[in-house]
Amino acid sequence: KLKELKLDKNTIIIFTSDNGGETRVTSNFPLREGKSTLYEGGIRIPLIIWYPDKINGGKSIDMMTINFDLFPTICNLCNIKIPDNLFLDGISLVPFLFEKPSAKIKKRTLYWYYPLEKKHFLGGRSSGAINNNRWKLIEFYDTGEKELYLLKNDIGETKNLISVHPKIAAKLQKKL
Repeated sequence: KLKELKLDKNTIIIFTSDNGGETRVTSNFPLREGKSTLYEGGIRIPLIIWYPDKINGGKSIDMMTINFDLFPTICNLCNIKIPDNLFLDGISLVPFLFEKPSAKIKKRTLYWYYPLEKKHFLGGRSSGAINNNRWKLIEFYDTGEKELYLLKNDIGETKNLISVHPKIAAKLQKKL
């Protein structure tokens, strides 16, 4: 329809989600769990940005983003200046979309806070998580239990390394 209306050259389409798939109707394999949890199956989502003649398609960028990044990215793509005094949680992804090999993302830490009075009907528990692009710590508020994963080696979060790396867990816990 965009082509028919001659809007396809000046339209940005973003495909994403707010959280992972519901495990009763889909599989998030190889990711663990799904919607309502802070495991990767519940928080890792697709992000596809389509903007013909502006962004070269067919490439994949392996980087940690969050939906907060969409506002500064869209402003940047549309040449809209964001006021200097406006604090943004996100960053513009534009340098990564235009295949600039020198574009490097600063190390960033992402946080999730999911307080619940009782277990979610899809299985999620009251919890918080921190991911620093290497290590991920999840704390379950209902029991105080903590889990630590090295995602680059264990995307399915199958091996809890909390007892192997207690100092890393303590450092992440303090930040969380």
